Amino acid sequence: MLYRKRIAARAARKAPSAHIIAVHPVHAGARPRTSIGVLAAAISGVLSCASASAANWEIAPRLEAGYVFNDNYHLELPGGEIEVSGAEADAAVTIRNVDPRTRVEFTPRVNATYFPDESDEDSVDYYFRALVSDETPRRRMGISADFEQEDVVRSELPFAEVDDGLGEPSEGDSGRILERNRRDLIRVAPYFSYDLSQRYRLSFDARYIDANYDKTLEGSQQDFTDMAVSAGVGARLSPRSMLLLRGVGSRYETGIEADAYGAHLEWDLNVSPTSLFYLRIGGQQTEADNGDSASSVIAGIGGRWESQRNRLFLDLTRTVSPVSAGTIVERHQLRFRLGHDISQRVTSILGARLSRDESIDDLSTYPTREYAAAEAGLEWRILRHVALTATYTYRWQEYEDEPSDASANGFLIGIVYEPKRAY
Repeated sequence: MLYRKRIAARAARKAPSAHIIAVHPVHAGARPRTSIGVLAAAISGVLSCASASAANWEIAPRLEAGYVFNDNYHLELPGGEIEVSGAEADAAVTIRNVDPRTRVEFTPRVNATYFPDESDEDSVDYYFRALVSDETPRRRMGISADFEQEDVVRSELPFAEVDDGLGEPSEGDSGRILERNRRDLIRVAPYFSYDLSQRYRLSFDARYIDANYDKTLEGSQQDFTDMAVSAGVGARLSPRSMLLLRGVGSRYETGIEADAYGAHLEWDLNVSPTSLFYLRIGGQQTEADNGDSASSVIAGIGGRWESQRNRLFLDLTRTVSPVSAGTIVERHQLRFRLGHDISQRVTSILGARLSRDESIDDLSTYPTREYAAAEAGLEWRILRHVALTATYTYRWQEYEDEPSDASANGFLIGIVYEPKRAY
């Protein structure tokens, strides 16, 4: 869990405009899948490249193991809580090239939990993240991808970590866990931009998200697809700021199918080489195949600031996207993360994610949902490559059609080994 937060933060600092692709492994009982084979082939191919030119590649493994506890694992209403405690292990290896112009990075990862008193909740989850980008003084292009195969407890009740960059909130979760299930998710996002001159820029982006569940549970966990393409033109207002007008077309496929089109205006400001601020405002028209339509405001404001001892991420967005409940929602989401180096060896972490979902389909039975996840943690680096971690987590959820809200408390105490980590 902690690994995922730190890797996402590092990736966001290094490539603020990069997109992430998520892919999930295949589970028993589902239609035939080749996720594991694809993952193995990708890893072996990368390792072959690394061994062929070891001087140009860096391999950075990370291992974490610890004790985890949660007093309401499924975030059920009072009286239906499932309490779990046991072991959690997380293993990952980041393989990246060393090149000033072209960046290639792959991170396969496995997370496993073992709960002696609740063995039905044991899970082994697989992840694979990739990013390939190339930059010249006038052109920037690349593609990012993620693969995830995980238990729905993780997919439907996300943690407070920051997975994606500014203006790219998490999507797809609806908070419903009726029975044991697993989700495979793939996300691919290519991008391209070109400076026509010192002042003007063209920009093109695309996104493809596909989620599939082992078992389809109507109104709770249904397959969905989110496809979008966008094109924009930007004008540089100063050496550090740019104004971008972008048009977007989308296609959503879930319990309902819909096409959407819209546009937004965005202002980006590079406060410093390590700090960025943006402001976005626009609109979107969504037209369902059943004849219904909805007009929505699209907006975002946030920034990422980094100093010698502090790292702050803050992002507030309003978006439209499909969720696993089989509907399309307007999502208001706030993401916050603060890392502070108390000393050279001790780091504190605070994080929060708050969201509110409202279905745009008048015929939908999905109620308005409010969700919050927060965490507070410490990392103490006892040796250069070894650290002790302690993290407290809190989750809260409320649906407008339920008699009360639900909350959960948890903690993780662990040890982390990173042989390639520098102070």
